[in-house]
Amino acid sequence: MSRATPSLADLIARCEADASAVEAVRGAGDALAAEAGGEQAWRWELVVLRAYMASPPDADAVRELYGELVDRHRDEPERLAALRPLGDEIRKREADGSLPSTMVARSDRRPKR
Repeated sequence: MSRATPSLADLIARCEADASAVEAVRGAGDALAAEAGGEQAWRWELVVLRAYMASPPDADAVRELYGELVDRHRDEPERLAALRPLGDEIRKREADGSLPSTMVARSDRRPKR
């Protein structure tokens, strides 16, 4: 187990309890998640996405972060399945106007065959 995992777990718990805390600890959380990897990093990614959905820092942030997570976990069916309901909620909230509707252009991340 990584030395960073307990600290990341503390940040995750703090941010799950108060989504507004993500803004203040995002850099540290991202660094700890990169070091810890695995399930803890995945939980951190979800905490950040949910916090952004609750209070987007800018018009593109939610869609951009969601797209990055889909790209990052493209070959992990369980994680894509967990992201799908969040994507559905993003689209629903964009449609009802409670989230900004944006188009984020993403490059093809898969190698051409």
